[in-house]
Amino acid sequence: MLSTKKKEETLKFLIFTMADLNLAIGIESVVRIIPLPKIHRSGDKLLGIANYEDQEVLVIDLHKRIYGKEINLAKGFLVIFAGLNCLYGITIAKLPNVENVPVNNLQPVPPAYRDRDTLGIASHTMQVSIKKSDPQTVFLLDSELLLKMAA
Repeated sequence: MLSTKKKEETLKFLIFTMADLNLAIGIESVVRIIPLPKIHRSGDKLLGIANYEDQEVLVIDLHKRIYGKEINLAKGFLVIFAGLNCLYGITIAKLPNVENVPVNNLQPVPPAYRDRDTLGIASHTMQVSIKKSDPQTVFLLDSELLLKMAA
């Protein structure tokens, strides 16, 4: 007899750690992950600029946005993702994981929490076993809010 069990729908996410938080972005928006290039920035800003294949990438200092202080990465990576009119990037210390997450694992962040928390740029949470670990809470970054930070 054939099994009638439906295959569970999953989405692919790029999952990375920033200090003590697990963060994710949808893989479909990621253009490339490159070794950390030189980032040009003036003063105490959340934004910088880097070059990638003859294009400028607007780099968002996500660590500073979340924790209030920047981290000086000597080594690391730049995750480049596509916006409507240009490329954006966020810096990470270690290579991210790519995980398939069942759609029913995604839980919306309640608006009351989202409005008051420093991580107000997360739209959903999910429980994910990263590298076969026990399930951990991962915050899905809202790409629209990330892009608004860069505007």
